[in-house]
Amino acid sequence: MRIDHDVHVHTFLSACSSDPLAEPKAILKQAEECGIKLIGFADHLWDPACPGAMAWYVPQNPAHVAQIRKQMPEETGVRVLFGAESEYCGSGKVGISQATVDTLDFVLLPMSHFHMRGFVFPPELEDPAGIGALMVERFQELIALGLATGVAHPFLPCGHTEKTDDILASISDDQFQQCFRAAAQAGVSIEITTGFFPSLRGKGPQPGWQDDAFMRMLALARDCGCPFHFASDSHSLAGIGSVLGLAPFVDELGLTEDHIHPRFRSDS
Repeated sequence: MRIDHDVHVHTFLSACSSDPLAEPKAILKQAEECGIKLIGFADHLWDPACPGAMAWYVPQNPAHVAQIRKQMPEETGVRVLFGAESEYCGSGKVGISQATVDTLDFVLLPMSHFHMRGFVFPPELEDPAGIGALMVERFQELIALGLATGVAHPFLPCGHTEKTDDILASISDDQFQQCFRAAAQAGVSIEITTGFFPSLRGKGPQPGWQDDAFMRMLALARDCGCPFHFASDSHSLAGIGSVLGLAPFVDELGLTEDHIHPRFRSDS
């Protein structure tokens, strides 16, 4: 199928973007030149109505993220969705309220920002099986919240990618299926991100993390009836268009337009 959307794009408003050129006008111009028909802006957000934000998140509130709406060009050939990437920390602690969800076109929630030690990830946990078990638990909890349109980079063990193969191997097909059946029933979209594939990040195969590491997981999600969306998770202008590199993996999975979450279909 033709990849024509990217709905996990950060602008300079995300604190982890160091690119001042990553502003909406430039992003949309480059997306149009690449043949992308739909862009979803998903800057990081923590809602002040939700207690417990880490200091890094505090300035990235709904008003901060909403600035993007005033920066849209008057005309663009790309359809735009205004969303956000918030945070799920476990044990019900989430960075967005239903009231804020209702102001956005979509919400992405990650369940594996495990580089955030002591905030999302328990620092004493190191073994692959334990990390895998925690991701399964967090995924199921996230779906039960009923707040997410889609799951950002599901089961990507951020901060522990050198153990990716072992971590994913520790999760059984049955465990993945339990997760994905719940997501399918809830209508929550599973992200297929360039971040799953080292070759698309310009790194090539990595020790402990090969390009095909996530294909078993994605095939199980497909067979469980999950909807999908495509994502670059770009934090820079240079990353716009990289989502097109997902094509061979998407073709191998046999995905069609019918597999895309209705919210993220470019012609919807």
